[in-house]
Amino acid sequence: MTTLFKKLFGKSKEKTLAEKEAEAFGEYDGLNENFLFDFKNYQSQYSGVGTGINGGFLISGGSSSGGEDEKPKKIAIKPIDVLDQLETIPTPWNLTNLDEKIEILEYKRDLIVQKYSRREVVGMIERLQNRKHWDKFSKYFNGFQNTTDEKIDDLLEKYDLVMKTSDLFVPEFPDDAINIMKSYTTQMKKLCDKKPVFYVIAEPDKFRKAYEKRDPILLVQSPFGFYWQILGAWDKEMMLLSEL
Repeated sequence: MTTLFKKLFGKSKEKTLAEKEAEAFGEYDGLNENFLFDFKNYQSQYSGVGTGINGGFLISGGSSSGGEDEKPKKIAIKPIDVLDQLETIPTPWNLTNLDEKIEILEYKRDLIVQKYSRREVVGMIERLQNRKHWDKFSKYFNGFQNTTDEKIDDLLEKYDLVMKTSDLFVPEFPDDAINIMKSYTTQMKKLCDKKPVFYVIAEPDKFRKAYEKRDPILLVQSPFGFYWQILGAWDKEMMLLSEL
């Protein structure tokens, strides 16, 4: 019966590392298995602190001990006007000793009982595995500038801006933004059969008013490390749903 079943329906698809981990813990943390491990959403949900990047690995950020009234007032500004202040960095990793690094992380993964910490390590293993295919995909991914959580946090600390997932903005994005998101998704699927995680930086009220023109900065989580790629910023071309 088993042989006949295989002939009729074929072998089942080999489970990914993330799927095996999710099966072991009975749930997925953050987005489902179709998406790249979302390190920002994961940290904010489960650790309650900010995050930073150090050599491509996630570290916890500190918090101020001062009261709310001690914080300086943030400057109101459009995101596109401070895009140049979001300092960019070279690719924050190299291709040396990938197998050795993966092996060390796999040892760590097997020693961790707490599921959220374990999922974080699995997310890094997945990205290290993606680096093995860098030569094939470098031309595309090198076309975008990189930034880190620390640099984003500095921007959000100074200006009255917030960073959230891009879903609310997608209906109004101009064609240029949608085309970049589509091409990035296509390359990601070819690389690791995962969907990318997109975020935007925008003014706080623009997340609440569904029919206003907005001018967000569009970012995406890199498939090669816990850092960001800047996809662009738009203002005048944002499409209003009321104009359709």
